[in-house]
Amino acid sequence: MDSFLSTFRNRIDAKGRISVPAPFRAVLTKQGPEGGVLLGPDWVADATYEARVLVAGGNTYLDGVNSRINALPEFSPERADLEDTLLASLAQAQFDGEGRIVLSQALLEHAGLSAPGEAVFVGRGRNFQIWEPKAWAEREAAAKSRLRAQLQTMGRS
Repeated sequence: MDSFLSTFRNRIDAKGRISVPAPFRAVLTKQGPEGGVLLGPDWVADATYEARVLVAGGNTYLDGVNSRINALPEFSPERADLEDTLLASLAQAQFDGEGRIVLSQALLEHAGLSAPGEAVFVGRGRNFQIWEPKAWAEREAAAKSRLRAQLQTMGRS
């Protein structure tokens, strides 16, 4: 399977190292980048959920970002904004021998995470997010509530 699925909660050690869940590492091994993961601030989630989140993925995620950018006119302000935020903020983190990556201080701060501490990995198909646990609990509860309401409305139609 080449999708990031499920939710995991892992510890961040005092040096900012966190183990990427084994199922996510398996997908990343198939997708690249070689021996690591692409990650950065999730600007879309920041705007959509009003939550500070990290986004991560492999080359499939990067291909999707590039496709979206390349669909815009070459010198458009919208394209420049995407290049200057999405691409410029992505970095490659390498796995150590135990499947851990290091979250930089800037990434920890962006997502409201601390070292030591905990983070929640949320599979989203072509990518995954890394959340501060309380922020994820709030997001998950709100999403489930909206989904229940949508399903009830659909059931009445």
